[in-house]
Amino acid sequence: MERSLREEFHFSKYFRFTAVELTSYMKVHHISLLTGDFEQNFHFYVDILGLRLVKNSINQGNIYMRHVYYGDFLGSVGTVVTFFPDHRFNHERIDGKSALTGIKFSIPRGSRQFWTKRLAKFITDSSVSTSKSLSVRDFDQIPLEFIETDDILTNWNVNTLTDIPAEFQITGVLGTTLLTDHIEATTQFLKDMVGDFSAITLEKTENNLPVSKWGRGSVDRIAFAVESTAELDAIWQKAERLDYTREAYVDRGYFSSVYLLTPSGNRIEFATLRPGFTLDESVRELGTTFALPPRYEARRRELLRYFGKQGEHFDKIKPAKFDEDVTVKINQIRPRNDTSGTRY
Repeated sequence: MERSLREEFHFSKYFRFTAVELTSYMKVHHISLLTGDFEQNFHFYVDILGLRLVKNSINQGNIYMRHVYYGDFLGSVGTVVTFFPDHRFNHERIDGKSALTGIKFSIPRGSRQFWTKRLAKFITDSSVSTSKSLSVRDFDQIPLEFIETDDILTNWNVNTLTDIPAEFQITGVLGTTLLTDHIEATTQFLKDMVGDFSAITLEKTENNLPVSKWGRGSVDRIAFAVESTAELDAIWQKAERLDYTREAYVDRGYFSSVYLLTPSGNRIEFATLRPGFTLDESVRELGTTFALPPRYEARRRELLRYFGKQGEHFDKIKPAKFDEDVTVKINQIRPRNDTSGTRY
């Protein structure tokens, strides 16, 4: 994963930077992890957690690896969890002395009992802990925490494709945990580059712990949302000025991203709000096609042949069905990460 990112195109060579003031608080954009089994992963995050598969694409750093995105009905910024499914990750990971680990989800206030019962029903080989907040491990042994907040999904953010009632649906990604043996330097990095980094819980580790090893359930990165590429420019420049490790500045199609490494080598991403996931699919089609950003479109047939030989296909789900009334109404809405080019 690290090598592929370092081989990405660095746009900084061609950008003319202008000064821009960074916001002191950055909301989570998405979080990205590894899994060895797409079918099992889909079952957990779609069938059990009630998220929607909003994008079925490729790892742009290694186009022969899939990249799937789950979120609310519109794939709104702040609700998205992404996975790189590949059989090569189907072995036990090691979250050692330096690693991002776990996902913290927000759920509506008063929904904890619903989620306790639901998770206990589906997960028979893992205990559901309710000591402080609701905690469980998914099929890849990813520690998940469900925290009640005042948020609730409304209107078109509600996933109508799940059996979970709107008042109980997951409302977003709150953050993750960062294990580090460089606690002071990492704290300073996050203060400098993120500002209020309450989305990341820091835990100090000991030097005698093993080195982390990629495997199923590893967290590759957490991404924070910025308004525009002007803010990305400022982040890229600031990281250089403070002598932090810069990995890549990349146009992902659905958003542009800057990747930095913490002092202990963990990946932090900053991603823009636009264009969004309706760049190449309408809202009703999200997650139902083999989605490729424009720069990879010419390789569609080649990639479909490759994945077909691996027994992987991209037609698992069908476009959402709307009756005539709903179709009229949906033409009048915009996702939370609004873009004038949104297609329905």
